[in-house]
Amino acid sequence: MVGLKPVVWIIIGLVLAALEMVVPGLVIIWFGVAAVLTGILAFFIRNPYFQYGAFLFFSGLGVFLAQWIGKKITRPEPEPVGALRLAGATGVVLEKIEPAKMGRIKVQGEEWRAEAEVPLEAGAKVKVVRVDGTHLIVEPLEERRQ
Repeated sequence: MVGLKPVVWIIIGLVLAALEMVVPGLVIIWFGVAAVLTGILAFFIRNPYFQYGAFLFFSGLGVFLAQWIGKKITRPEPEPVGALRLAGATGVVLEKIEPAKMGRIKVQGEEWRAEAEVPLEAGAKVKVVRVDGTHLIVEPLEERRQ
């Protein structure tokens, strides 16, 4: 097996680091850092197996640490609060809804003004599409037929 010269390792590392700027994703940079570190070690240790092993080790360590740190500093999206929590909920029409006129629905035990693009009779089941100010936008709930 032929080892690379230290300068070649460092050039490969710099090219990979430059590639990270073109293809973002915070993955290629770790291979670039590993290549530069391997190039520095290659000045002292000429064994090609050691060089390739060091490159694999530093690359894996960099990717692992980036993933681990990324999970530590990112947080999951907060649960929606207030009226926003109603998006996707199902309810029942209490007062007829017509496209030009709002009606009333009951969803999660609360009564809300609602509008829809299609007429909906009292008693119809609806799904909340979104919250628009102080009223809900709903659509008819498609029930599965078995």
